[in-house]
Amino acid sequence: MHMNTGHTPPRQSLFVERLSHQATMVANTSDRYATDPHVHDCDMLFVPIAGRFSVGDARGEALHLGPGHFIWFAAGSAHSTTTLTAGQGHVAVYVDPALWATALQAQGVVRPPQGLRTGSTALGALSQRMFEATRAGDNENYVLCGALVMEAARLSANPLSKGDPSSALWVAELLAEAMLRDLAQPLRLDAFAQQHRLSRRQVERIFRARHGISPLEFLQRRRLERAVYLLRNTRDSVLSIALQVGWESGSYLSRMLEKTWAKSATQIRASGLDD
Repeated sequence: MHMNTGHTPPRQSLFVERLSHQATMVANTSDRYATDPHVHDCDMLFVPIAGRFSVGDARGEALHLGPGHFIWFAAGSAHSTTTLTAGQGHVAVYVDPALWATALQAQGVVRPPQGLRTGSTALGALSQRMFEATRAGDNENYVLCGALVMEAARLSANPLSKGDPSSALWVAELLAEAMLRDLAQPLRLDAFAQQHRLSRRQVERIFRARHGISPLEFLQRRRLERAVYLLRNTRDSVLSIALQVGWESGSYLSRMLEKTWAKSATQIRASGLDD
């Protein structure tokens, strides 16, 4: 994709005079999202939540990105955006240039080039919370907005990214992080796939390509590792530990331990608790 670089100037998008607390955020969930080349009178952070995008810049180049990346465009920089999937979700944060400069200075970042960068777990969590807040009608959550601006400023010290044509590997990392946040939660693979506009089979294939095992195998291994840690370092009962890692019975945990390590819960506990 190349932007139209003819004689028609990009349209102007005015935000500065409407910014609350020098920054504002907008969530968008249109099935199809596309913008003509345009410029803002403020800086903009574009953070994908779901789906994939092609974003063109003033040089006519296009970058493909999805969840796990973000783009910063400085005030006056022409850009256009088109979705590459049937559905999408993203957050756009419009920032007064003076506030963005202050955020960069606070993070010790000097004259970073604008463009695409890899995000972080913190940026992903903040953008998801902002996305949910704005969809619920809370468009003036200054704390979340400010936190996202500061995290993006911190990440701007990192090199520019060429992106990922499908953002597939990042989807695998997002799923892994979701499982690790709470091992006791069931694996909701269908809901995750729907959120990212993929089929369950696509998610499983992407995850296996990244981690070498299926999502369920990954979750079971991490549950076992956590159970072994708890056996060796706490006096919690086998049933309590099973429940903490997402299994409903101590007998199932015991069978998994015997199958994987050929040791009982008692033997594993004895090897670590009194060390």
